[in-house]
Parts: sequence; C-alpha cells; structure tokens
Amino acid sequence: MARKTRYEEPDQAEDPEDVEVEEGRGRSARKRASHELTKLGEELVALRSAQLAALTLPERLAEAVAEARRLTSFGAKRRQAQFIGKLMRKLDEDEIAAIRKAVERS
Repeated sequence: MARKTRYEEPDQAEDPEDVEVEEGRGRSARKRASHELTKLGEELVALRSAQLAALTLPERLAEAVAEARRLTSFGAKRRQAQFIGKLMRKLDEDEIAAIRKAVERS
C-alpha cells in the first residue's frame, strides 16, 4: 500500500490577491525591496501633518499612517511599520515615486 503524504498542496491559492507576483527576482531581492518600503513607510509617518495632507494616499494607507502616529509602544510601532510596508507593496511605482519625492523634500 502506498504511503499517504501528510500535506497535500492545494491546486490553487485561496485568494489570488494574497499571492504576490514573483517578478523573476530572488527571495533576497524581494526581501530587500520589502524592507526598503517599510523604511519609506517609517519616513512617511515622520512627515509633518501638512506634508502628509498634501499627498494623495489611498484611504487604507492614510489610516495606517494615522494609527502609527498614535501608537507609543515600540513593538506596536514596528508591527504597524511592517503593515504600512505591506500596503505600500500594493501601490503602483508612480505612487511610490511620489511618496519618495515628498519624503526627500522634507
């Protein structure tokens, strides 16, 4: 009798939006890009309110930035920065470039 495998891989991913597109980059390159966006998100949180209001951020990202400003715990700030980085990975390159430009001007 054939041995059963303990884990069977699903035929399709549960939600296609949860699966990130692998652009032919390796794992290390994807992680570097992710960390870069997280750092950019931390700089975004550090912007003055007037500069932040001038940006046209998606609603969910703007709410996450506002929440990050409210937090005081180190661990909570770190988790929120990672969440902001996750939201930023879903943005277009043009939107990310506009955010970088605003951060550099500050």
